Amino acid sequence: MTSRFFRSARSRILGWSVLLLGAALAASTLATHVLLVRGMNSQVNAELSHEIYEFRALAQQRASGRPPRVSVLALLKARTSQAVLEQDIVLAGMLNGKLVATSSTASSRSIAENPGLLARWAAVRKPTTGTAELGRGQARYTAIPVRVPADRSRGVFVAAVLTSPQQAGISRTTRLQLEAGVVALLLGSALAWLAAGRVLRPVRETTNLARKITDSDLSARIPSRGHSEVGELAVTFNRMLDRLEAAFAAQRMFLADVGHELRTPITVIQGNLDTMQAASCDDAETLAIAADELARMTRLVDDLLLLAEAERPDFLRLAPADLGSLTRQLAAKARALDDRPWVLAGAAAGWAVLDAQRITQAVMQLAANAVAHTPPATVVELGSVLTDGAVQFTVADRGPGIPAAQRHRVFDRFARLQSRRGGGTGLGLSIVAAIAAAHGGTARVEERRGGGAAFRLTIPFIPVPGPAARAGADGGRAGPSARISTLRIPA
Repeated sequence: MTSRFFRSARSRILGWSVLLLGAALAASTLATHVLLVRGMNSQVNAELSHEIYEFRALAQQRASGRPPRVSVLALLKARTSQAVLEQDIVLAGMLNGKLVATSSTASSRSIAENPGLLARWAAVRKPTTGTAELGRGQARYTAIPVRVPADRSRGVFVAAVLTSPQQAGISRTTRLQLEAGVVALLLGSALAWLAAGRVLRPVRETTNLARKITDSDLSARIPSRGHSEVGELAVTFNRMLDRLEAAFAAQRMFLADVGHELRTPITVIQGNLDTMQAASCDDAETLAIAADELARMTRLVDDLLLLAEAERPDFLRLAPADLGSLTRQLAAKARALDDRPWVLAGAAAGWAVLDAQRITQAVMQLAANAVAHTPPATVVELGSVLTDGAVQFTVADRGPGIPAAQRHRVFDRFARLQSRRGGGTGLGLSIVAAIAAAHGGTARVEERRGGGAAFRLTIPFIPVPGPAARAGADGGRAGPSARISTLRIPA
């Protein structure tokens, strides 16, 4: 069942929809994250560049005074104390390897507690950028060396921008987008599942209809909705069914007409043959051959008429039947067909509603088929059983059997298998299948355990209502001949 689900068109449409929506979600989330990170980097770089520019402008302004009275320490303190700073910007000044000035922000106070960072800044000899951990998280900094001609002190000015708050905001935005995308993905998948089901509904109806269609009922049609490709498929399929129904109706009419038309000349020929007298041995042999061929033609016509009648609603005459008694009668009649070992392989117990005459006709056809296609003295088993709400009649022989590749053809009309010897019209097993289908059942052939062929005629088990069962039981063992006109075989 699971493998069938994953092979269905609806599941494949859903799979591709989920795949495409998931890829779109991943691409959009990644693109948003990259754009936000780039924006943050641009903003941080701009703020660092601005702070460095402001420091250099201050240094230039102090150096241009008359007389120039400026020192490294004064520059560092002036910039870190006078700047109007935002909370995410940290300024620091170092003089001869020591921290001498910081801006008045919370993160600035944690710089003195990080000797490794101070040592790194003290070693700066040229403009340097990098990252560092401050009190409120990660920050990106730019450090430049500071020298004044009149002062031999070696200073370093550091401008840092905290990136942790922006990174946290980017992470929240990415997570929210991802969560919203997952919800949209689930909703889109559900809508894709419903849409695929709606679009493929005519296809499923076509499939279900094709399973129900038989050569005896082609009346069902697929509802046509709209003018889409699927709607055109339904219209095309319905037109095909119209042509098939007309062809099957013409075939059935042809078979019935041929059967009826041939009966009259066959009867005339048979009457003339019966009145003819053989004048010599050659004439007697010729008459015998003609009579034999005429009998074969009569049987063929009867089979054709029977197949034509199988399409009629009054083909079956349903009645209560004692399954055990019917099975034993079938075994007794089979023994009259041929002098070989016949084995009664079990008889179902109970009463059921069926056409006993048609069942007898079908089982006798299977028994005659076993006789015709197995060597003399071959054991043939005949029996019935109640199983899974069905009545099953079985005729199994111990002959050469039927190859698996040919078993699907044995119930076709005029089918003649090379693996089965003997003559015949090729309609016998078709009649068996027609009788089974008229009862709402099936006929099939399987390989018998130990070799041979096992033909099984299976029909639905219709229990006999209480009063009808008593009437059949009290009817002098003649239950199969009673008639119940109110019961119907389910389709």
